[in-house]
Amino acid sequence: MDQRILVTGARRGIGAALAIGLARPGVTLLLHHFGAAEQTEGVARLCRVLGAQTRTLDADLGDPAAVGELAGEAGAVDVLINNAARASNVPIDQLSIDEWLATFAVNVTASMLLAQTLGAGMAGRGWGRIINVVSPTVLLGGPSGPAYVSSKAALIGLTRSLARALGPRGVTVNALSPGAIRTEGEDELEESDRAAGRGRTDLVATQAVPRELIPEDLVATVRLLASDGSGALTGQVLEVGGGLVFR
Repeated sequence: MDQRILVTGARRGIGAALAIGLARPGVTLLLHHFGAAEQTEGVARLCRVLGAQTRTLDADLGDPAAVGELAGEAGAVDVLINNAARASNVPIDQLSIDEWLATFAVNVTASMLLAQTLGAGMAGRGWGRIINVVSPTVLLGGPSGPAYVSSKAALIGLTRSLARALGPRGVTVNALSPGAIRTEGEDELEESDRAAGRGRTDLVATQAVPRELIPEDLVATVRLLASDGSGALTGQVLEVGGGLVFR
């Protein structure tokens, strides 16, 4: 099945792993990044080796106008993966309204705008898949800051609302909750927390599968969600977190 897939935040980490995992002949991958063209092009090269066609798209998801331009450049898309996120770890006593709004702009508003525009095209064609990457911190309340946790909770609500709205027109909408995935972004957050004297919850210690997960652990689930065979699977939050057990 030929597919045209947009992955936001595809320059590294989860987004890069998902793009590479979905790459195959017949697939066109639209790889979004923001100011990291060379790194994203490296991901694109790997995808082309696997047989996919690729295009890189630069956009600031914190700017609604830029999000609209991104949707226009992407054109007709079969699968939308809203992966890009602003990983705010600012504690409540230091949280500014600007930080709160900036986090929601990227994590919620951009996802909504892309789903609104690209999802309309999917619905018109009678087939589509939208996958929103969320976080187990919605249940944990940490280790990230309240802006990030709240934004991911809002994205789960958006997922369920979109699933109800678009389901009758052949479009499924699901959320993927990755668990304790080791990425460069996670390393940067840990370094930031250590510098600020803040501790972090050890998620791996609460997992049923006692190992640190990697982005590639998510690929099989995303392949399912993006497939023709997932037409009855919608409005769900799929936890791919090694069986997190909350204490």
